[in-house]
Amino acid sequence: MSITRFELTIHLTTTSPLHSGGVDAMVDPTREGLDREVVATRFARDAHERPILTGRSVKGAVRAACARYLESNPEFDVAAALKNAQASLWGDRGKKSPSGTPLRASALTFHTVEIPQTALVGSEPDESSNIERRETGSGDQSRRPALPRRVGIAMNRYWGAVGDGALFEHEFVPGGTELTLVITAEGVDGETTEKHARSTSKADNAPGGDTTAAAAPRPATAAEVKALLKLIVGLFQAGRVFFGGRQGAGWGRVELDEKNPAEFRELTLSNRADLKALLIPTDCDSSSSGTRLTPTDCGSSAGTRITIIWNSPAGILVADPGLSQQDKAKRKKEREAALAEGRDVDDEPVPTVSLRADGTDDGPLVLPGSSVRGALRSRASRIARTVLVGALGHELDDWSKSGVGVHDQLAADPTLVRDLFGTTERRGALSVLDTLASSSGTPRTVTHNAGDRWTGGVAEGALYSEEVRDVAWNAITLELDPNRLPADDSRRRAAWCLLGLVLAELATGTLPLGSRGTRGLGQVEVKGITVTGLEWLGLPDGGTKSFTAGAGRSGRDVAEALLGHLKAVNTMITPNAGSDAAGWSSYLIDVEEKRNG
Repeated sequence: MSITRFELTIHLTTTSPLHSGGVDAMVDPTREGLDREVVATRFARDAHERPILTGRSVKGAVRAACARYLESNPEFDVAAALKNAQASLWGDRGKKSPSGTPLRASALTFHTVEIPQTALVGSEPDESSNIERRETGSGDQSRRPALPRRVGIAMNRYWGAVGDGALFEHEFVPGGTELTLVITAEGVDGETTEKHARSTSKADNAPGGDTTAAAAPRPATAAEVKALLKLIVGLFQAGRVFFGGRQGAGWGRVELDEKNPAEFRELTLSNRADLKALLIPTDCDSSSSGTRLTPTDCGSSAGTRITIIWNSPAGILVADPGLSQQDKAKRKKEREAALAEGRDVDDEPVPTVSLRADGTDDGPLVLPGSSVRGALRSRASRIARTVLVGALGHELDDWSKSGVGVHDQLAADPTLVRDLFGTTERRGALSVLDTLASSSGTPRTVTHNAGDRWTGGVAEGALYSEEVRDVAWNAITLELDPNRLPADDSRRRAAWCLLGLVLAELATGTLPLGSRGTRGLGQVEVKGITVTGLEWLGLPDGGTKSFTAGAGRSGRDVAEALLGHLKAVNTMITPNAGSDAAGWSSYLIDVEEKRNG
């Protein structure tokens, strides 16, 4: 028997916000003396309150990426090499055999990934300590490392306002943060494998054909472990591994460090030198330093990529309540100091400020992917429901009734909308990345006041302002994973038709982005839309499409070109069996759901 130990160190950099949930703090809103406010979903932390990516979370993400790749590429050599070793490599997820015999643990160990100090923005009070201090009237206010936070909302599809209970906040690691992932593994060759084969043969020949006495899966061989490690590095290199949650909003994306992507050590433990190298860290002995591992070529990230070139003449505003509260607190202290010194007090309102990508007050402006995705989903739902009621005569749920919340609306969305955007139970096929501004822009303060409906004058205390920055924005990027759509080709094409109609409305300028859309902000001018990776549609003219507006022309030309493409796709759709409609609209309601309902 020979045992081979492996150590793989992968150097990564986040290219988007990253959130991996931990234990949420619970606050009773009815407790006296505490304001009712949103409680942030915390990042996972260790016993010392340091933010971390747990090994279990990383392993789950990597295992899912490996499974998707092997299932979609069964003809590759690596798929054949690892086909019969999945239980040996990844373990049995804690289950036991019918006879009660424990099955084998994973051959790979994923170590905790520490979040570096550069991702923190300071410190914050420990909420559990603060509650105890308020109740007892004693104790110091403890502090813990703080990550930036991002606030989000969900819109009620009927009323067009923020849904009741649909305010949420997440701690996140900003883009550009360097992470180090360490994977250790063990491969076994020789005698143990032979013993496993003999024990399995004995179980097969047991009296009465009792198969419950079968032995645990054989240990993974060194060649299988090394092949899997090569595949893991290849998947990171191809951008196919995503960490944490909120991936539909473009979060959790990482890339390999180009200068130092991975370090690899392979020790057979058959001699004194290898045993010594195993016990001595690589940074203490240069003789035990790692070598480069040639990764599996996994190609580029699969899927359809949609790039939208645009600008906003009116300005985009996605407010950051956290920064606004900080500015108000700072202004309050300044006013108190001025009053104490007898100086004049500035009564100008503190403006609402725009969201920043890294959570600081001087980072790049950002239009969150969640905001764009929410606008697209709302319009897709509106189009689908309009077709169902107007053209097809279906009766739909009345969303104006009391008690119908945002999550009820998401669950009741037409089938194609759920295919694209998902539900609270299942992830959709469409992801929308954060869009950054290309510059800090020029700020301008827009002041408003609310009128008193009785006197006709300005209402007391109703003066407020907003800081809007006139900036140029980078392209909006959408990614559509056709493998997350149902396997039926016609249904996939129908989903693309619905998404195309939403993009056409965006191009015409009838779909504002960001907040304050009813006050003139958020206007969109689309200059062009480029789509790559459309081979799965089966079009005769290839998988890349470009819809642009010529010089002096508007986004309506983009919309017309896109609609012409959608008409061609619609002719390739076989109507849904059992539906009373034709083309893409026949897939708006799943026939099986309709029959069961």
